[in-house]
Amino acid sequence: MSETAKRKGVFNIFILDDSSSTRNIAKYSLEQNLPCSVELFADLPALLSQIPRNTPDLILLEDNAESDVGISACESLKKAPVSQSIPVFFLSAKKDPSKRVAALKAGGVDFLLKPFYPEELVTRVRIHIQMHRLRLENAAQIAEQKALLRVLCHDLVNPIFAAHSLLDLKLSLGKPVEEPTLKSVLNCCQSALDIVTHVREEHSLVKTNKQFKSETVLVAEAFEEARSTLGERLSKKSLTLTLEAPEDLQLEVKRVVLVHNILNNLLTNAIKFSHEGSKIEVRARKDDSEEFCVIEVRDYGIGMPPQILKNVFKDAAKTSRKGTGDEAGTGFGMPLVKRYVEKSGGAISIASVEAGEDIAPSDQGTTVKLTFPL
Repeated sequence: MSETAKRKGVFNIFILDDSSSTRNIAKYSLEQNLPCSVELFADLPALLSQIPRNTPDLILLEDNAESDVGISACESLKKAPVSQSIPVFFLSAKKDPSKRVAALKAGGVDFLLKPFYPEELVTRVRIHIQMHRLRLENAAQIAEQKALLRVLCHDLVNPIFAAHSLLDLKLSLGKPVEEPTLKSVLNCCQSALDIVTHVREEHSLVKTNKQFKSETVLVAEAFEEARSTLGERLSKKSLTLTLEAPEDLQLEVKRVVLVHNILNNLLTNAIKFSHEGSKIEVRARKDDSEEFCVIEVRDYGIGMPPQILKNVFKDAAKTSRKGTGDEAGTGFGMPLVKRYVEKSGGAISIASVEAGEDIAPSDQGTTVKLTFPL
C-alpha cells in the first residue's frame, strides 16, 4: 500500500486488462463507490515496475476467453516477491467452470464473469481488501511478538550470564561473596528485570500500534552500563574495551533499548568474533552538522564473509556461526539491533573486512555505525 493511500485511508487498486473499455468501466465503478485510488495497466511488466514504490491492496486481472494469459500473469505475480502476497481478483470472460477453477489454483482469490454487475464488483473488492489488510495487520503483530520473544531469549542472556559468572567464580574458589560483588550481581538482576519490564510494556504497545516512550540518556553512562554487564565476557577473552563519548552528549531514546537491545548485542558480537587479547573500540560523537549522534562499534576480529555481511540484518537468513572461542550463536542479534535502532528513529550500517593472509590485523574486523537524531 502506498504511503499516500495509508495517510488518506483509501484503498489502492491496480487494474491489469488489455481491454480499455473493461478497465475504464471497472475504474469508474470502483472510484464512484469506494474510497480508492485506481491505476490502470495494459501489461504486466508496467504493473510490476510500480509495485516497489506503490504497493496495491488488490490487483484486478483480466482473464479473456481466448487465452490463458491471465492465468500466466497471476502465476507470475505470485512468484514475484514484491507481489506474491497481494490478492488477485479475476475479471473473467470464460464460461467454462474448469477454466475459472484453474484461475483460482493459479493464486486468484475470486473471479467475476464479464460483463459484470458494478455493485457486485465493488462489494467483492471491498471484502477482499478488508481481509487483506487484516492479514497484514495480523502478520505485523505476529512479527512483533516473535521479535519480543527473541529479546527475552537473546538479550536476557547477558545480565544472567554476568550474575552467574560473578557468583560462580567466588563459590568455586571457596571465597566469601563481598559487597562489591553483591552490588554487581544486584545490578545484573536489575538489568534483567528492566529487559523483562520493557518487553511487557512493548507487548502491550503492539496491540495498540503505539511506540514506546523515549527518555534522556547520557551516552557515556550507557557505554559504562554496557561495559559493566559484559565485563565477565571481556575478561574471559582478555579483551580491551575502549569507550569514548563526550560527557554531555545525550540522546532521546529508551535507556534499556540503547544499553541492552543495541549496545550489548553489538558488543557481544564484537567479543564473540575477536581474538583473545584483542581490542574493541566504541566511540560516540556529533556529526559535522551537530544534528546527529554517531556511534561506532569497531572490533579487529575475523570479520564477515560477503554473503553473511549481505544478509546480516535479515531475520530469515542463516547468518549464525561460531566465534573465535567456539561460542555458539542464534543469528537473532543483528536483526534485533536493526529493529530497535529504527524504532528509536536511528539508522544502522555495517562494514567488515574478513581476516586473510593479505590483510593486516589493523585492517580486519567489523565496524557498525549507528546514527541517531539529536
